Amino acid sequence: MWWIGIAILIGIIGLLSLFVRFTIVQEGTAKAVMKLGEFEKIIFQWRDHWMDNEWNIWREGEEGAPEKATKEVKIRGRIFGGFWYYGIWPVDKVHRYTLRWTDLHRISERERTIETVQFHEERLDHVFLRPIVYWTKIFGAETKPPERIPVDVEVLVTMRVFNPYRFLFIAPSTPIEDILARIDALLRDRIAQLTIDELLEVNTETLWKGWKIEREDKTIKIPGLKMEKLFKETLEKWGVRVAEKGVEIKRVDPPPRYSEALARRRELELESEAKKIALEIGAKARASEVMGTIIESVSIAEGRPKEEIG
Repeated sequence: MWWIGIAILIGIIGLLSLFVRFTIVQEGTAKAVMKLGEFEKIIFQWRDHWMDNEWNIWREGEEGAPEKATKEVKIRGRIFGGFWYYGIWPVDKVHRYTLRWTDLHRISERERTIETVQFHEERLDHVFLRPIVYWTKIFGAETKPPERIPVDVEVLVTMRVFNPYRFLFIAPSTPIEDILARIDALLRDRIAQLTIDELLEVNTETLWKGWKIEREDKTIKIPGLKMEKLFKETLEKWGVRVAEKGVEIKRVDPPPRYSEALARRRELELESEAKKIALEIGAKARASEVMGTIIESVSIAEGRPKEEIG
């Protein structure tokens, strides 16, 4: 009978639906689909962006992008919005991995906003594509000999994943931690070439592009981070890019006794500057006084108004 056929068809559809797999891809993220444990494709959701045949994700009109007409890979399976069909269970699965990172968060406490460091360790099925600011800290880095002041330095690094495949399957299994550890090593090397005063004057631009330090006996050239192999080659292979001027020294903390000495020295410098300004003001006042006396004397001697004597 006809209704038996319909019932069988509905049963088959219901059975198949148990094996058909869908996923939601959030804006600005990507997911890797595996077939029988082997990488098959990347699906991603990011308005005004496209993906080439090497799994690089580009912004529309981005400088340096290949020709979209010939290089774009169009992945089928998007139903609407960020809702995707990606395969049949158990053949097809979305890749999951563990990511660890540290960042800063602003929180309200007692009617004020403070920054707090937060460590994250999460099991994820997606890759963040938008830039993220990560936090790291270098402990006990020594300044230039013979000064050798040990300092703790807080650093912020802005970077993004541009190739999810490389990030997941070519980069180390703890990519963010490994990248920050290497950046820490590069900064520790630079700190060892600087006095505490020079370190406190370093800004984001000089750190990225490099700078010169004039000393009594010679000129020291400090290379910019952007010239390092880590930024030019290694991170590209791992599918990650650090933003232009994306490494910032946020805070430098010398040991307490050095901090007190630096504060006292700064206090003395301010006192000295204040005394200098006071002396200059006093000198100008005395000069004005003397000039006033001279003008008044000439006025009396010549019988002219003081306004006519300049």
